[in-house]
Amino acid sequence: MVRLSFNSALHAVAAVTLAVGASSVASASAHPSFDCAKASHEVEELICKDAELADLDRSLSELYAVVLKNTPASEQKMLKAEQRGWVKGRNDCWKSSDERGCVKREYEARINELRDR
Repeated sequence: MVRLSFNSALHAVAAVTLAVGASSVASASAHPSFDCAKASHEVEELICKDAELADLDRSLSELYAVVLKNTPASEQKMLKAEQRGWVKGRNDCWKSSDERGCVKREYEARINELRDR
């Protein structure tokens, strides 16, 4: 049996608590704009596991909502079609040798496109 001093035991408990907390924060921060429980594509699953990609997804979703709201009704159908096309293109990143990099570039490009409107 290994005996630990009170301070050693306290430090061990603190270290474990910190490690568990850090992993919870890392996974908790990966919340995209869509429900990860309903992720139906490899790329969506990747986004659900990656905090940076999830942040980009939320940013794009918020920006898209603003752009859509400020787009004349006569042009909203076209914008929605563009967005669906963009999602299909993003999902094609599963074919890339750098899937994560491809997804990140797709988000950054779409965000820039929407900002320019």
